[in-house]
Amino acid sequence: MVASAAQLFDAIDNYFLASPKPDYFPIFAKSQRQVEGWFKGELLYLFSTLERQGLLSDWESEAPVAVGSRKKHDFRLTIGHLSIYLELKTLYHGQQRSSRIDLGIYFYKDTIGIWPDVEKLASLQTGQGFCLLFVYPAPERKNWEAALEGFAKRISPIQIEDISDPDAYPASLYIAKLKVVRGDST
Repeated sequence: MVASAAQLFDAIDNYFLASPKPDYFPIFAKSQRQVEGWFKGELLYLFSTLERQGLLSDWESEAPVAVGSRKKHDFRLTIGHLSIYLELKTLYHGQQRSSRIDLGIYFYKDTIGIWPDVEKLASLQTGQGFCLLFVYPAPERKNWEAALEGFAKRISPIQIEDISDPDAYPASLYIAKLKVVRGDST
């Protein structure tokens, strides 16, 4: 049984970094495309497999934010008695046609990037929320930390914490797990 969020994230990392998947990420970057649907499909398969193996007791995709709400979380998983909510984003950065896409574009407090997902997760009344970010190619640590630091200042009192280590990932992909904490609940 997956007993904690850390074990869940280890399973996600192991799944996406197992051969032959790492060969895909340079192709995605070279093609200059966001492929969020591919990552969601792979997570559907992974969570289904973990459930079938008895390692995950319950999960749902497109889980309603509240009863009767049209807003949805990408995933809701139950680990023990804790509900984990995941919002998935792909963050392709680099050359895209004639423009260079800076990583910072995803970290503004507006309707693009990760802000709507962070805001949704910060409104959770129970459970824990994470933005699961597939960043390709993997960012340089200093650029990643600068983007997160600037974003954290803009969204205060909501707090985010990257519980992953960018240096532990290959150059082709960083799987960031941003824990989202409502500022008034800490």
